[in-house]
Amino acid sequence: MRKIVMTFALLASCGTCLAEEVKTQASKIPPQPDVTLRLWPGDAPGLVLPQPKETSDERLSLKSVSVPELWVYLPKHPEPHRPALMICPGGGFGHLAMGLHVRNVVDLFNDKGVVIIGLKYRTKYGKNDPAKDSLADCIQALRLIRSHANEWGIDPKRVGVQGYSAGGTVCMNLLGNFDTGNPSSTDPLARESSRPDFVALMCPWPYQKAATAFPMKANPPPVFIASAEDDKIAPTSFALEIAEALKKQGGTVTKFIVPTGGHGAFHVGVSTGPGQAWPQSFLPLIPKPKAP
Repeated sequence: MRKIVMTFALLASCGTCLAEEVKTQASKIPPQPDVTLRLWPGDAPGLVLPQPKETSDERLSLKSVSVPELWVYLPKHPEPHRPALMICPGGGFGHLAMGLHVRNVVDLFNDKGVVIIGLKYRTKYGKNDPAKDSLADCIQALRLIRSHANEWGIDPKRVGVQGYSAGGTVCMNLLGNFDTGNPSSTDPLARESSRPDFVALMCPWPYQKAATAFPMKANPPPVFIASAEDDKIAPTSFALEIAEALKKQGGTVTKFIVPTGGHGAFHVGVSTGPGQAWPQSFLPLIPKPKAP
């Protein structure tokens, strides 16, 4: 049986130092993405007409998203074989909190040599199915990232995904539907794997469903699950059920459970409390490069 690690986040002196670093990094406004790339050639599959007009506000909260994209933020110092973290922002499928969940962590992770990629996935914009659309976008995004690995200095075997709230729903759906690519396909993109190398579920949202509605595939990647015990939107009990489902499939889970902070416990530079120490537990879980 593989080991499941339980971390109770109590801010010791090292955690306090990290929290200060998180606050400082989040106070910076990073530049525009180094690369903005549409996920699909032409319209996204299953586009529902009439196509809406996408909107954004000063917090970089996007609504009515029907044209999914990747927003790529590269570390300042070019190095090959870097890990990449693709972030699926939250917003209940009604909007995407790209500022809160992506932009706020760019400097924090870039300074540690991690490429940050924001997934601008499709939201609810009419009669579309946002859960189905966002899963298709997530799978396509992982294939695209690996296809551009050399160009962006990414190790294709160190590509992870992180999801906040509804973004966690996207990641849970991915954990039940990833594949390793089709080596016999004539499409080079289809030959790329959609299996992430590591996953972070931040206050995973049930989407009004039971944990059994998210079946997990065998051989899942290592998963980090963060939850606050006073979260009324994404209960810790649900997060623990997902952890058990992963364990039954042979997965390794690191649990970062904090007593307080609610649904925003892990918002970098915005919240206060023990949840702000999550990077200290998460960063060591990013796979190290393998020797040639």
